[in-house]
Amino acid sequence: MLKLDNLSKKYNNQIILNSISLEFKEGNLYILSGINGSGKSTLVKLLSGIIFKSSGSITRDISISYLPDKFTMPKLLSVKSYCKLLSIPIELMEKYQIPNKRIGELSKGNLQKLGIIQILNNKSDCYILDEPLDGLDDAAKKLLKQDIITLKGNNKIIIMCLHTKTLFNELCPIEYEVKGGFLNEKRRRKAKDSD
Repeated sequence: MLKLDNLSKKYNNQIILNSISLEFKEGNLYILSGINGSGKSTLVKLLSGIIFKSSGSITRDISISYLPDKFTMPKLLSVKSYCKLLSIPIELMEKYQIPNKRIGELSKGNLQKLGIIQILNNKSDCYILDEPLDGLDDAAKKLLKQDIITLKGNNKIIIMCLHTKTLFNELCPIEYEVKGGFLNEKRRRKAKDSD
């Protein structure tokens, strides 16, 4: 179970998230939207256990894989060496067409793809991705979409912070906008809906 009950977060007496209650259910894709600084990343960091709440409660008795919007990796390792170190199948690296360079020499998009395959390789109940499309080309976006479809089909919880939701509209995501410290549910998409 992954559940928030009256969750609040403050930074220096500024309320970032205010009394949020929500239960995330298996087999669903959740999309969090909102302007920069609205609290999306703060919310997923709380869900992942990276930061601590100010008040309220979080029930988190499932395994979670989390890809932050900004991350670092060992720059001198080659991609293959990194994958071997983390038991990531080389086939996954090849599927996402990540070149076998030193990590520090990768483009922004290829670094993002490496982060994505690291998360996807984990056997977890919930996958949280903060702005995973940032820097991805169209081919990689399609691959990620197919992997999200597979995760949904395997009854996993998927939570993504996104600026652009169009790519995932046909997956019937449950959308929430983070605004003014609150979480507002937007209309639930149906397969025939489109922007």
